[in-house]
Amino acid sequence: MKKLIFGKSKVFIYILMVVAMVGCSRKGYVHIDDGVFKVDGERFFPLMLNYKAELLRFDDELSFAAAKYYDNPDIHEATTKKEAEDQFSGHMQLVEELGFNTVRLCVNLISSDEKGYYYKTQDGPAYLKEDSRKIIKALDEMVSIAASHNLKVMLLLKPSWDEELAKFNSSLMKHFSREKAILAFDLMNEPLYFDIVRDRTKSDAVMTASDWVKNAKKAAPRHLVTIGFAEPIEVFSWDASMIPVDFVQFHTYNPLSIPNETWWWSHYIGKPWMIGETSLPADNDSVSYEQQRYFAEQAYQYVIDCGGIGFGWWEFQDVPESYGINYEGTFSGVLNHEETTTTKDGHVIKGTLKPVAYSFAKFKTMEKGEPVKSVNYYNNFGYHNAVIRGRIVDDNTGEPVEGAAVRGWNEWWRTGLNTCTDKDGVFNLYSNDECVHFAISAPGMDTQRFNMRLEYRDKNGEASDFTDLPDRNIKSSMVSFMTFLKDENKLFEFKEDEFDKAVIFADMGEIRLKKLEIK
Repeated sequence: MKKLIFGKSKVFIYILMVVAMVGCSRKGYVHIDDGVFKVDGERFFPLMLNYKAELLRFDDELSFAAAKYYDNPDIHEATTKKEAEDQFSGHMQLVEELGFNTVRLCVNLISSDEKGYYYKTQDGPAYLKEDSRKIIKALDEMVSIAASHNLKVMLLLKPSWDEELAKFNSSLMKHFSREKAILAFDLMNEPLYFDIVRDRTKSDAVMTASDWVKNAKKAAPRHLVTIGFAEPIEVFSWDASMIPVDFVQFHTYNPLSIPNETWWWSHYIGKPWMIGETSLPADNDSVSYEQQRYFAEQAYQYVIDCGGIGFGWWEFQDVPESYGINYEGTFSGVLNHEETTTTKDGHVIKGTLKPVAYSFAKFKTMEKGEPVKSVNYYNNFGYHNAVIRGRIVDDNTGEPVEGAAVRGWNEWWRTGLNTCTDKDGVFNLYSNDECVHFAISAPGMDTQRFNMRLEYRDKNGEASDFTDLPDRNIKSSMVSFMTFLKDENKLFEFKEDEFDKAVIFADMGEIRLKKLEIK
């Protein structure tokens, strides 16, 4: 008996030693505990600004610097490495002054040719194979500057699609393995749009991402890893509930979608989550600067109401219209390109802060409320011609599947629209044009892709079709959120009677999904 007690004591002491070692290994590093970010036992809530960086070459040295369209959009202002570092430091000084505590450095713009992968510079390519040490050193200098302004850093990397990229990413992460300023490595940006494999199987996506995570953890075991997801329909291939990232960050923009996508991600993926990118583009004409400010405040409030653990804004500065990017990508910054702004340390930036810029420092005073599901949750964009009803069940148990994502496309794949199932597994897919292509999945379950022509009936039960119905070619990008608002300054409160106006109806019946077990 005495021996047994001694044995238990040794085990207990060993456990304490392990706990102490883990605690020491985490000291100063961002980690996740109880579903939130923490540093040295204190909660850390990333308030993050996205910042695009480009690589510049100065003689035989490389330096990551501000994207060309930041500051003076016509030129790279920096003509020396020191000027590039000073400009970036001035930008980070402003980011710190605005109340942000994290910056997402987008350094994933890597191209390739017959010689391999490279970063573009103003003086020709910098190839990963030849210049990897210089590239990583340049990135190290950028991270150090951000850290000197009390900012944590999320690094957005080019995905490890092949051996060359995997080797570079491993070297990069190993280099930063003891850098406490790193919040996380972002292993891929929006698989829904940028996966190199079309309609990748869910099993393949999970295995691919698992390899990335395994290599990242081997190179930098103290650091967190994430992926920046787009819409809930990522679940068709890139199922966040099954991919072993430490936390999810998703990107959402349209006021008609944000509350619904936030609700979905917060309820169905089973992982800590944050918004990595959001913004309401504002040119102070079609969308006012004040509306942009209201948007930021209300989006942030909804995130914390739903249990989010971080909030990211896209981006540092507007993109000039001359760059030919669409409206959504042009006016999302906290700075425009008019006049100048001077930081507290005297750095002059070409551009004026928009009203939204002064909101972020106040966010920490907001208190969590009770989230409310939006009135357009099942019909984001108010489609009003038809509705397809169906039900999703578990193939094994017959139980309803809540939170399944459903997407339909019209015949020529020009218009796609989404919905999801309720607690009874029922979905109502609203559309303006006839849907004939479909995809359906749910977290942890397989994906069904199929084509189907349905029979439609009107309210009287008579056979009907889409002939003479209006607005058949309207895409979500053409729908203005303004028309649905009760109040132009309350960006997520919509008119209740605008989202159930279908005039013809179809029944898809029951769809069965199988649970996936991926080893």
